[in-house]
Amino acid sequence: ESDEGRRARADVDASRRDDAMQHDAWNDDTIGGASVSGKRSRSKRMVRARKRARALEAAAKATRNDDDADDAGRRNSANEATTTTETIMLPRTSAPWFSRTLSVHEETSFETYYRRQGIVDEGEWRDFLRYLRSPLPVTFRMNVMASRREEVREALNVAKHFLQNARETRDDRGRLIPPPTRLPWCDGWQLGVDKMSLKFSRNPMLRDLQRWLVKCNNTGVLTRQAVDSMVPAAILQVEPHHRVLDLCASPGSKTTQALEALNVNGEEGSASGCVIANDINPMRCYFLVRRCAALRNATANLMVTTHQAQWYPNINVPTTDKALTERGGRYPEGSYDRIICDVPCSGDGTLRKNPQIWSEWRPEFAMGLHKLQLRIAQRGAALLNVGGYMVYSTCSFNPVENEAVVAELIKRCGGALEIVDASDRIPELLRRPGISTWNVMTMVEGNVVEYPKYEDSQASTVPIGLKRKFAKSMWPPAQSLARMGHLGKRIKSTAIPLQHCMRLVPHLQDMGGFFAVLLKKVAPIPGPQAKESTAEKVDRAYERTEPKHVYSKVSSTLVKKLAKEFGLGDKFSEKIAPCLYARSNQQKSIVYIAEGVKKHCIDSPGAKRMSCVWSGVKIWEQSERDDFYMLTQDGMHIIEPFMNTKRKIELSRSELKKVLEALGREVPVDLFAPNSRAAIRALSPGSLVVSLKGGNRTLNLPIVINYTANDALKLIWRFRKGLEQAPKVQIRSLLTALDALVQT
Repeated sequence: ESDEGRRARADVDASRRDDAMQHDAWNDDTIGGASVSGKRSRSKRMVRARKRARALEAAAKATRNDDDADDAGRRNSANEATTTTETIMLPRTSAPWFSRTLSVHEETSFETYYRRQGIVDEGEWRDFLRYLRSPLPVTFRMNVMASRREEVREALNVAKHFLQNARETRDDRGRLIPPPTRLPWCDGWQLGVDKMSLKFSRNPMLRDLQRWLVKCNNTGVLTRQAVDSMVPAAILQVEPHHRVLDLCASPGSKTTQALEALNVNGEEGSASGCVIANDINPMRCYFLVRRCAALRNATANLMVTTHQAQWYPNINVPTTDKALTERGGRYPEGSYDRIICDVPCSGDGTLRKNPQIWSEWRPEFAMGLHKLQLRIAQRGAALLNVGGYMVYSTCSFNPVENEAVVAELIKRCGGALEIVDASDRIPELLRRPGISTWNVMTMVEGNVVEYPKYEDSQASTVPIGLKRKFAKSMWPPAQSLARMGHLGKRIKSTAIPLQHCMRLVPHLQDMGGFFAVLLKKVAPIPGPQAKESTAEKVDRAYERTEPKHVYSKVSSTLVKKLAKEFGLGDKFSEKIAPCLYARSNQQKSIVYIAEGVKKHCIDSPGAKRMSCVWSGVKIWEQSERDDFYMLTQDGMHIIEPFMNTKRKIELSRSELKKVLEALGREVPVDLFAPNSRAAIRALSPGSLVVSLKGGNRTLNLPIVINYTANDALKLIWRFRKGLEQAPKVQIRSLLTALDALVQT
């Protein structure tokens, strides 16, 4: 025993002797259980001894706890060493807290269900799970519009030290990072690192790459998008004259892909077609707007609407007169040449970027969405033109959401839709064919319950809530092969070629899970014609909610005023003026909507049914302080070819640098050269189109600078929330180019 321990024991014994002495004194002073003096006698020595004893006991207890903790720590370390080999760590994510470990010895509901479904061969199952448990690599595609080719070339030149790097690179944990892979079919790249590792890396090269990705994504030079998500728009092969509908568009990566394909040649916004992006949630629509705004003037061909996809309006149907139906069909004529039908789904194909699904997944999720997915797909088929193409897609592995919906859709359309073999489109993309047989199953307390037929799902032993989730269309269709009849007549096959569907699985090309099928409308959808009722109709007063945003023509008086102020000629009145619209009667902002969108969404018979959220490119907006309409930077590129020299001026390199460096602040005109002062003061306050003296050369000029009532120039560059870097990047690029002029 140590000296400190002996001293502590002696103090405790002394304290106990003091307690005994005090107890005796208490008994001597007490008569019949009551104190003679009326209070307990307490000596100072006894109190000090008790305090000292309590302190020593606490110290001894703490020492024992530390020893126990050390023993427990050693035991936990041993247990962790054992557990490490028995658990699987899932990727990091920015999602709320969830368990990031899976037991090696315990099969999840996801594994049990899909192993029974046989979505991959048994020999591939181990690789399939290994990829699903690993983080998804970052992928992006470059902008393919002709107007952005120079920006794309410069951006790739900046990043070539990483994208074309053959040196060995390691992450913060010392793991080797595979080199980037080129994706020529989408003009994209796949990096060897995931989003979280890239975002929080301390490697200087990876940090520079992250900053480059953020900057180029904000300026529209590239779009960060998963490889599997690029497939629907790629196999649709959108052309500049097509009318494209994205039924469930948000967050908008497929919309931007279709919009780029529409403007692949020529100037931004000059395509004759249009893209209509729809989402049921208005807030998600504005997120979609923000994403598309990075494409600048290409958004002249875009309209964003908010409707329930299964009831999306057909604008070919007049609001008053009877609509013309398809020849020999039941429904009104379609409105679109290409439709992206990426329906809401259970999302288990996104396990690599949403690993919390491992603990949340249930087969009932897919069953609850099956009917909605089928209704949305049917609506898409009704809105499609004969000869047009539609892609039905989900980010799910479940055949109840995939092949079952496609089979029932083909059946209900009565031969109007055909599955197209898209194997010749994107041949570089590795895929698996669709499956023609599957099981309808649920899981009860970890056990699989299989229902061979629909009638089995409606048995009395099945809970009523679960019964309602089942539909006959969830089961594989009854199919018969072509055969010869009794009289030698050939009987056609009723088999639906589900093998032409494409299934993307993670272990083939290091991607997420996805399902897509290309459908072609070859004939009108058959069905009985709607009959007019002979009964007398009773008029009912319905209070219809007017669309929140309605675009109205800009008054001719205002158009003439602006044309006179900016020196716009007759060609402007012919080509641009008819496409100018305002969002309100106050006409605070004026937008340009391309002819394709105008003709399809504004001038069509049923345009009033459209609930529009946003469209077009803002050309002018009313100044909050000054009494004039400010010309926007994007709008200037649309009207500049029609302007004379009335509001165009030229500044020297040093003068232009002063204005660029003072973004958002006024620069007095007195600071400029005499000839520049005279040219500016000869004009009334308003927007000026400024170029560089001696020619713009290869610079991204001209730009718009406002001449204020304070006799100063002020550069104002509007941007949407989330795109704050876009104007700063362009200004920084201009300043760098101006400095380079001196060196040359």
